[in-house]
Amino acid sequence: MKCWRTFNFEKTYGYHKLFFVSLMTTMIVFSLAFSFMQSYYSEPLHATGFVWFAAGFLAVYPLHKLIHVMPILAHQPKVGFDKKYWFFPLLTITTRFPISKNRFLVCLALPSLVLTPGLLAGAMIMPQYLHYFTMAAAFHTGICSFDFLYIRKIATCPKGAVIEEDPDGFEVLIPE
Repeated sequence: MKCWRTFNFEKTYGYHKLFFVSLMTTMIVFSLAFSFMQSYYSEPLHATGFVWFAAGFLAVYPLHKLIHVMPILAHQPKVGFDKKYWFFPLLTITTRFPISKNRFLVCLALPSLVLTPGLLAGAMIMPQYLHYFTMAAAFHTGICSFDFLYIRKIATCPKGAVIEEDPDGFEVLIPE
């Protein structure tokens, strides 16, 4: 197999630009989701249950990573912690074998297809806590913005390609 392309958005665009895109995505999604749902559900909002909100908000990132791992459990992924940023430990997931392009796309898209609709459904079921659920859904969409960048690039890769992780990002390998 030969390397067709390597993707590392943090190296290409820089951490600060990616963080800004994620933050703007979060703010736009919250503004749109909250205003739309608040106009549809006219119940008064409750400020009780903040401890539950904080616990759920902190659980969004580990749940996001857990959902990423589900389609590749057969590939024996290795999960670890990376102290890249002093304020937030990152969960790192590495696979021991290359993954097919389609499975990798499923891995990238699955959290946004499962967790965000679940959080928005929670807002519809309990409209008195709409603000909590839409904040968590917007935060999750901001996390997913990195996944969307990778999906956009990897979807254009040739058929039969496999994705292999390396310390600098992802390598797309194609058969010779």
